[in-house]
Amino acid sequence: MRTITDANLITAGDLPPAIGDGKVTEYDRNARSLNQLSICQPEPLSALGPTAIKSRSFHARYRSGDRPFPRSSLDDEPDRYTVALQFSDPAAAQRAKSIYENWVTGCADRTDLPTGVHGMATSVDWSPVIADPAQAEVAEVAYQRDGSSGGNRYFESVGLTVLEDRMMITVYVFYTDESPYSVNLDEEEAGYAHPQLGLIDAAAKRLSE
Repeated sequence: MRTITDANLITAGDLPPAIGDGKVTEYDRNARSLNQLSICQPEPLSALGPTAIKSRSFHARYRSGDRPFPRSSLDDEPDRYTVALQFSDPAAAQRAKSIYENWVTGCADRTDLPTGVHGMATSVDWSPVIADPAQAEVAEVAYQRDGSSGGNRYFESVGLTVLEDRMMITVYVFYTDESPYSVNLDEEEAGYAHPQLGLIDAAAKRLSE
């Protein structure tokens, strides 16, 4: 039976720079538990049935005055989470992908969101991302927390990348009034490349190791 090693984990060097000339570095202080990697995750990752799990988290650092986003609780937390999961076979990986998809899609209807979370967007859609030879997709939710200021919200995206009997879950979180990012860069008014595109590209390569 195959397993995963550190070679299957995304590294800081795999990721593009953050907007505003930010430097992405490995960071695990105040990191989220794998039992709630996303606010839309109602059960531990063990519920997906993996045979092995490995994770790594990151944080974008900026020089003073160069920050593109308002101050928030994310200043002292990771803003990028990556988790590699090994499964017994490709069918098990696909089942896990379907379960996590449903968790995220049903996020707005949940009544047990983390304490202080409110104002959740009412619908969530998955967007496919090219990551040959892997399958990949991204969904994003937006919400406020107690203490959010003005029209600022937390934008939290989840990426799912599946290659054979492995899956990588990637989570990216940022805080602002309006997202500057686009997943589809072919759109007429596309913004900056969404960080999930870099995460998924790195995930597809690492899962093949």
